[in-house]
Amino acid sequence: MRFERHFYSDKGPAEVLELIADFQHLQSWDESVVSVEPLDKVFGEGSRYRVRVLFSGNPIDMVYTVSMYQAGVRAVVTGVAPKAMATDTIEVRSSGTGTIIEYTAEISMAFPFNLLDPLLAIGFKKTVDRAVAGLHRFLAS
Repeated sequence: MRFERHFYSDKGPAEVLELIADFQHLQSWDESVVSVEPLDKVFGEGSRYRVRVLFSGNPIDMVYTVSMYQAGVRAVVTGVAPKAMATDTIEVRSSGTGTIIEYTAEISMAFPFNLLDPLLAIGFKKTVDRAVAGLHRFLAS
């Protein structure tokens, strides 16, 4: 399942990218996140986070890793759970007055759950839309 969203922030590209990719802030903008535990002291490529999220009322524990980070340009954060994998790709570029953010969330379910992708996509779309709305508010503060 793939979800793409584009939006704008008044903040600069480097600041925006770090605020999004450093998942220590994740609970501030994604209401489905119950807890975040940074597993590394310094943010950057390779940083890891233990994240507990709720999906349809069920807690899911995932470990997210910043698998690619190019300051002010692009970040890829990959989450792994026993039955799922999520990849968030964030690309930013200056608009002259702020930043245009291109956010892509890709979610892969393990067999046999992947057979339910069309049904699960409905719930994931709502979750992604709420997270992006929360992210937009978070960046505006």
